[in-house]
Amino acid sequence: MASFKSVLALLLLLLGWLGDSRIEARYTSAIPSICMKPPPQSDGICTIEIDGFYYDPATRNCENYTIGACHVTPGQSFGSQQDCIEKCVRGARSSPDYYRNE
Repeated sequence: MASFKSVLALLLLLLGWLGDSRIEARYTSAIPSICMKPPPQSDGICTIEIDGFYYDPATRNCENYTIGACHVTPGQSFGSQQDCIEKCVRGARSSPDYYRNE
């Protein structure tokens, strides 16, 4: 009977030790790969200009760009600031009030 109590005490001690160990879950918002690409660029002088928005990882904000429409090198481009915010910002921005009420 003493061995049963010893085994039970050891089992409870082991379960208590395992129950005390904490598993820490961390939320990481992965930024999509399109957001890490540079904005489009153009070579030469053109009469047509293209406006758009791109995500700048350095400022963690969506910035506006204007390029000529000739010889465009593709890159990340969003038609509106809201599209850029929804895809890339994900709560990580330098100013918490920057995108309020948009």
